[in-house]
Amino acid sequence: MNLQDRTQKYLDRRFQQNEAEVLVLIEETALAVFEAFPDRFVLFGGATLVLFYESPRFSRDLDLLASVTAFPPSDKIQSLVRHRIQPIAETFGLGHLEFRKDKESSDFVKQWVIANDKPLFSIDLTRIGGNVLESQVLKKNIPGTNAQTVLTASANYLLLQKCEVFLDRRHLKARDAFDIHLLLSQGALLTTNLKAHLEDFIMMKDLDREFIQSRIERIDSKLCTVELRPVLPYAVFEELAQKGFEPIRQSLRTVLSQWIEEG
Repeated sequence: MNLQDRTQKYLDRRFQQNEAEVLVLIEETALAVFEAFPDRFVLFGGATLVLFYESPRFSRDLDLLASVTAFPPSDKIQSLVRHRIQPIAETFGLGHLEFRKDKESSDFVKQWVIANDKPLFSIDLTRIGGNVLESQVLKKNIPGTNAQTVLTASANYLLLQKCEVFLDRRHLKARDAFDIHLLLSQGALLTTNLKAHLEDFIMMKDLDREFIQSRIERIDSKLCTVELRPVLPYAVFEELAQKGFEPIRQSLRTVLSQWIEEG
């Protein structure tokens, strides 16, 4: 696929032109990182859902979970990414790219890729949350790109991770609930092994039935409107809004039914 075709595939999925261009840049950034560091990261998070699981929710975060003790130097990441995507950015009319380090610690580094003083997307390197289970790491080719593969968490593991984040995040996010809804619609499920991991997580956090039910009911129209309207295609958002976002809450009840019923 050429750049126009790669952009068009996102336009066909009802992303806006500027969003489609950012997603192509995210694709190329992922390919550059895995070409330079083939076994050091695993893709997860919202951008992964867009690239591999047909998510309509736009995400500007390229999340890379590290499987090593130290991150590559930030300037090396910047250099290889700039070399890979600068010509594409110019083709899109974005001009010269800049990089801005937003956060940095031993466990998390966030860098923004910027054009014309506007953040395009972030590259997030993290060790927070631990390694993905080896059995849940897949080699995948980004549709429309060359044969180079990247490592990504399976849909089932992403579902586990999203459930943990939904239950544990200090400030409840409708996007986590939507992603769970999406993954279920894509056929993801919590296998016996992954259910055991979620059970351990719920017990460790001492989360009871009432807490989980309350968390689900807080995914209401007000929260969903504020958070999901800006990141979903109009038709997708309107279909959910007309139903009061009940399909999202029902997906949460489905995946968490064991803990709602048993307490």
